[in-house]
Amino acid sequence: MRPLDEKRVTKIQVDQVALAEVSPATEPKLKPGPLQPGSRLIKRSATPSPSEPPSKVIPGSPRDIALQGTGRLENNIGSDGFVQDESPWDTFKPYYECDLAGTVAVCVPCSGSRAARAIRRYPSKDADRILEILRSTSHKNVVFVLECFRTSDSLYTLSKFDPLTLDHVVACKAFPDQVELAAIMSQFLDGLSYLATQNFHHPSLDCSSVLMSLEGEVKIARIDSCIIRQTGRLHKIDLAPVSKVMMELMQKYAKDDGAVGIDNLDRWQTCPAAIDFLSVTISASSFEELKKQRFLTETRWCPGDLIGLAMFALISARTFYSYTPRYGKERLV
Repeated sequence: MRPLDEKRVTKIQVDQVALAEVSPATEPKLKPGPLQPGSRLIKRSATPSPSEPPSKVIPGSPRDIALQGTGRLENNIGSDGFVQDESPWDTFKPYYECDLAGTVAVCVPCSGSRAARAIRRYPSKDADRILEILRSTSHKNVVFVLECFRTSDSLYTLSKFDPLTLDHVVACKAFPDQVELAAIMSQFLDGLSYLATQNFHHPSLDCSSVLMSLEGEVKIARIDSCIIRQTGRLHKIDLAPVSKVMMELMQKYAKDDGAVGIDNLDRWQTCPAAIDFLSVTISASSFEELKKQRFLTETRWCPGDLIGLAMFALISARTFYSYTPRYGKERLV
């Protein structure tokens, strides 16, 4: 796939790694930090290519909102058995590591249901703090931990495997249309405002820290980065991620000087409500004020509207991964 321009090239290939037989007794060493050959997607330059397609306009009458999978999430972190005092590799077989809002090991259970899972590792010194954050959060648009494993030197969290971040959407050639953009921003805003109600601030939150499933579900990740914020009125720093993520989705980059705006307004001339929404992010004093903007209230969407965009992003770019053949058998990747 030819990149958008010659300055920044991002191609993503996910789940194209050949599977190798791994002994369940072999415990991989998950190390926080950058992966090889890199730790995150390469950003595009600030000058869009003239060959980039214009935004797509969905004809027809608005559709009813039909949120999928919005049932109440049960956070069982306080129940017996949520934290297992054992290594996860006694139960799960790892296949490879990749960068999905941080380093994750993609694995499947050694027995029973073989659904893919994502395991993240944290140093033991952070275990109590991370467990406390997990006890305080349960929302459909915040990454949900199914189970934890604790050893003498590490804490591991087990989650559903979502193969994309919003960085993949930014990196691919397609620009989201009005419905897709509203579907992403509505879910992102719901997750971010929920964290604020729990008195958490997520510093440096951008598209690389937001997961997206192939079913179009958007979830804020890297919650181990959350810090307790002061109660009371929100500050601009709490709302700033909304502007940043919106700009990255609308034009593939955020302005380096911290300014908020779109350089190529022609691409969004058929959707002035999106531009108005971005402008309001500068002056808004609450998440509720943003949620009342017509871009979100008048655009009918459901997570399923993102399936096409998710599938294209999955096959049209490359994500960084780390794979070590076992038993000396070389594999083509």
